[in-house]
Amino acid sequence: MKRPALLFASLSLSLACDADPGPSPPSVPPLPEGASPVALCPIVSMIDAYPGEYPNQPNGPQPLASACITTRHDVVVVLGCPNDDTGTPSACQIARADIAVALKDAGYGDTFITTGGAVHNEWTEADTLRDLLVARGIEASRITTEPLAEHTDENIYYSTRIMEERGLVSALVVSDQPGHLVLTGVCDSNCCVDLGRLTVVDVPIQNGQVSVGHYVRHPWARPNTDEECAHIRTPSKFMCTNLEQRRACKDNFQL
Repeated sequence: MKRPALLFASLSLSLACDADPGPSPPSVPPLPEGASPVALCPIVSMIDAYPGEYPNQPNGPQPLASACITTRHDVVVVLGCPNDDTGTPSACQIARADIAVALKDAGYGDTFITTGGAVHNEWTEADTLRDLLVARGIEASRITTEPLAEHTDENIYYSTRIMEERGLVSALVVSDQPGHLVLTGVCDSNCCVDLGRLTVVDVPIQNGQVSVGHYVRHPWARPNTDEECAHIRTPSKFMCTNLEQRRACKDNFQL
């Protein structure tokens, strides 16, 4: 399921360094017209990002993104979480909508995918997140809802398929919890769905900084290797629990 390694320069650069992405490797095709060059920014391996046997403070601040990454992305993907049982927006939905708008205001992207089905009750998470964004001044025409996903792996899968259809290569992935991105998003994206690569970083916004997933589709993303996935699947890291049960991990998973 893993793709063969490609030649990337400066793989040892830290996330905090101010790196020039340099030219695309010869085997990587040109970016689609209009796609942000942020997709070509260098990122560190998962082995270097999560060294040792434990998950490296998943709920605390994450490495500061390089200047290369702190630029416009093609889309902002807002991960779903459940409505309150009454149908009103939950605290996690409100927080994620606020983060998405803060990213837009900081210049990181102005189109959105809200993703999440009616998983825990009768209300579709993607629709509620869309309504929260509209209430915060985002034009509805800039928001695509994805109402099928039931778990983070499916959020990533369905959102990536939408990106493929529209020639979008890069995304900032939003949760209100860094641990959700680190413990679940990284493994589900990189070692399960494997349609792209997610790297968790902190980016500056108006009132400080926020943890997000910097996500790039293959073939422009740095490949996810078996060695990296074996490393983060170390049981004591708690990063890849129940991975075999994820529906989007299966080779025959389809829309």
